[in-house]
Amino acid sequence: MIVIASTKPYAQKMLLDAFQAFAPENSFCLPDDACATQATTAACWFPDMDQLESLPDLQLIHSMGAGVEHLDLKKIEYKYQLCRIVDAHHKQGMLNYLHWGILYYQRCFDLYAHNQQQQIWHQYSQLSEHDVKVGIMGLGEIGSFVAQKLANYGYQISGWSKSSKSIESVTCYSGEAQFEQFLSQSQILINLLPLTTETRHILSNKTFEKLPKGAAVINSGRGAHLNSNDLLACLQSGQLRGAILDVFEQEPLIPEHPLWTTQNVLITPHVASHAPLKVVVEQILENDKRLINRQPLMNVVNLQRGY
Repeated sequence: MIVIASTKPYAQKMLLDAFQAFAPENSFCLPDDACATQATTAACWFPDMDQLESLPDLQLIHSMGAGVEHLDLKKIEYKYQLCRIVDAHHKQGMLNYLHWGILYYQRCFDLYAHNQQQQIWHQYSQLSEHDVKVGIMGLGEIGSFVAQKLANYGYQISGWSKSSKSIESVTCYSGEAQFEQFLSQSQILINLLPLTTETRHILSNKTFEKLPKGAAVINSGRGAHLNSNDLLACLQSGQLRGAILDVFEQEPLIPEHPLWTTQNVLITPHVASHAPLKVVVEQILENDKRLINRQPLMNVVNLQRGY
């Protein structure tokens, strides 16, 4: 039995509609239903952990997304197993979004948009993929996939992660000791890191000042990776050319936030990539089945690392 648990009304409705469409009847319920006491798995997005802890048979907390930053890992640790969604459609969607972001700067579409407002007719030199150096922070499931594909397109790709990785045609860096070297050659910096204590506000002055002057930033990791005040300052100084932002510490982004009206910032509303809801439901059902049958679970999260 799956219990659908979210304190966010939009997510609760999304999950419930998805399970009604793609799951067998009587295989799921809400936390307040009587059958919730039989639930072995919770499908979650910002759940009420106190409520879930009252369910006697619950063994697995399952994120409805690729990340787990919306969960209280301290309350999960030692009590429950934790899994997340990993999906090929999600990885391809992220690649599409990031390739578009790279092209936005590679082909100077940001400059053309500004010139249109000023009624300026001016052509810029057209760069090829081989002219563009892209740095990717985070080489997990999605980051490694994106790095490999972009390298195959001909871009100069480097990647940075906490532990060392090896990816064909990608220059890989790891650890704090190699972070500055990685940043120094990233004309376009992409963030795909998981959100941990160590990576919170990693997109800040300390990082931006080590990028080549005029670099661009694309954040499709997590909103709390970004120090928005530092970003605004570096855009104003010219250290950064621009930023594409898909995620924010508070979503929706409040109307009065200065990011909305900053010329060199392009905002998308957390749409870089989503796994199809049918896939989300199928993976959660499969893991619940494996749990009951005492089989290895898919896409288990390391609670110590947080991803």
